[in-house]
Amino acid sequence: MLNIGKSHEVIKLVKKVKTKPSNLIYIEDLSVLSLLMEQKKQLEVFLVCEELIFSDEAKKIVAYFKDNSKEIYSVSKKVYDDLIDKGFSAGMIGLYAYEFKSLKEVKNKHFVVVLDGLETPGNLGTILRTCDAYNVDLVILVDSKTNVYNPKVVQSSRGMSLSVDIVNTSYEEAQAYLLNNNFDIYLGEPELGKSYLEYDYLNNVALVFGNERFGINKNWYSKKHHKLYVPMYGKMTSLNVSVAASIVICYAGININKRLG
Repeated sequence: MLNIGKSHEVIKLVKKVKTKPSNLIYIEDLSVLSLLMEQKKQLEVFLVCEELIFSDEAKKIVAYFKDNSKEIYSVSKKVYDDLIDKGFSAGMIGLYAYEFKSLKEVKNKHFVVVLDGLETPGNLGTILRTCDAYNVDLVILVDSKTNVYNPKVVQSSRGMSLSVDIVNTSYEEAQAYLLNNNFDIYLGEPELGKSYLEYDYLNNVALVFGNERFGINKNWYSKKHHKLYVPMYGKMTSLNVSVAASIVICYAGININKRLG
């Protein structure tokens, strides 16, 4: 491996990807790199600080990505420490090229979550983690204000943003796809409609959750839909969108997974 210093163009690229996400995703979490290895993925760039590689797991990951990365470099601990966030000492950094699916590629889906205009990376990451836990077939990001390229999304999702099928599209295309494929559309509302516990989720299910401040695009109400909410028994009148979405996804997911076996 070529040893590079802080002035090398690759180091500049890593810093740029970390602060200004593109289709490349910055990864410094050992568990996420391990997940990519299990999925037999390839990295665009792999940096290793060999001074920090001690565990058998770390050695196994390094060995895998030495053979499955387009570019591989060695860095000193000083250069490595300058790149990472506090608390991380995995001894390696990866840049992964993420590619969204298109709705034209998506077939045979039964359980879909639509996230309409989400802004906060932590909320997106948490919901993606829940989607993986309950076998959501597809996540559709509609007019998203944040994206899966953000390192905070990767971290808060524990890497599930790289595992769950995701499409990034417009409201019009998302709604057309759901209606054309006979989905029952459930719109998450703080108070309107029925409690999420009152639905049986028997058909193809699409759960729609909206922007943290403004809620769901009002155009969703122009077509056939159901409204659901999470009952509140305390003084608070609403939940954080990632909490509310996770509650509904969990309940619907249990019902759907039982039905589909």
